[in-house]
Amino acid sequence: MWADWFAFSLNGVFLMNDTQMIQELIDYSRLLFERKLIHASGGNTSVRRGNTVWISRTGAELGALTEDLVVTVDLDGTVINGSAPSKEMGMHLAMYRARPDAGAVIHAHPTFSIAYSTKIKDATHDAVPPFTAAFYVRAGRVPMIPYHPSGAMSLHEAVVDLAPHYHALLLRQHGLLVAGTTMAATLGIVEEIEQCCQIAVLVNGSGEALNSAQCLAIDQAMDRSWQD
Repeated sequence: MWADWFAFSLNGVFLMNDTQMIQELIDYSRLLFERKLIHASGGNTSVRRGNTVWISRTGAELGALTEDLVVTVDLDGTVINGSAPSKEMGMHLAMYRARPDAGAVIHAHPTFSIAYSTKIKDATHDAVPPFTAAFYVRAGRVPMIPYHPSGAMSLHEAVVDLAPHYHALLLRQHGLLVAGTTMAATLGIVEEIEQCCQIAVLVNGSGEALNSAQCLAIDQAMDRSWQD
């Protein structure tokens, strides 16, 4: 069948078929490992088309992800194909339900993002200093969620509260959760956040980030606003 091999068009927008969706998830998951944004069996990834989500299996090593380690679920978390989706599936689904334009979610454990999170004592809605315009354009404001155990319901609930307002979250002593339109866009956001967190650690409080007026100008140009 043509649909088995080629993208199909819906209202002029080209969508990937199931095989392509899974392959994109595998390719970018391995890229996360190659770029040292995840380690060992840490992190989890997913892609979404409509009401269908493909997510890495619990305990899967993203650097060695294969098709049999990808689980298909719906937006309610019901398993359609495979078994044992990531124990942090709830965070992914919270992002997808809150953000209809999201086509991918990455939960990574970047070293400098985690290191910087340990320097912040309290939860904040503007945790990562915008040292570059590229960061602020892609990530915007990035709130930090206080520490919760991996896979805990309390962590998923915290994501549910913030997902309608922010597409990128810093998880204290844990990592990043980012939603984007595509895997490529989402990875780009992860990398921008990690770079700014690295700069923050290196300058150790002495650097100068974009000021509020500069950030507001970017927000106005992008026609977006943030929850205070």
